Amino acid sequence: MKEIAFVEQDVKVRFLKRTDARESLLKVLKRLKCSSGGITYIFCSDKALLKINREYLNHDTLTDVITFDYTMPGDSFPMFNSNSLEKGKGRIVSGDIYISIDRIKENAEMFHVKHIDELNRVMIHGILHLAGFKDKTPEEEKEIHAKEDEMLKTCFGYVE
Repeated sequence: MKEIAFVEQDVKVRFLKRTDARESLLKVLKRLKCSSGGITYIFCSDKALLKINREYLNHDTLTDVITFDYTMPGDSFPMFNSNSLEKGKGRIVSGDIYISIDRIKENAEMFHVKHIDELNRVMIHGILHLAGFKDKTPEEEKEIHAKEDEMLKTCFGYVE
């Protein structure tokens, strides 16, 4: 299994314990029945992520996370047919997940949660996208948010 890496582009993230985060994110992958083909989290500013959003997605808005999926079609465990995979199951996921630390801090304040709690949620959100979860419709948003909550409880030890 390839590594989960963390890179600070133009910001410092002092509230993240990388070893604990990596361990919990690997639990998320295991729970989704996925394997890492190499996942890099790139922490950056609003300015940097806005540039990426404009350049690659033609969106002129701030966002907290952008996921670039590098998984090749058919990247799955041999016992699964990649064309009929359920979300996650058997996938080898690979990609870059850009996260705006400015958005994390602002959203944490808005939702009255700790910065690390918001960051954990968004890191999970990126993995869920790599595993096949979408959030374009209200139904998909509801499903991905429920899965985030489940992973926060089961893999990060959050209690309600």
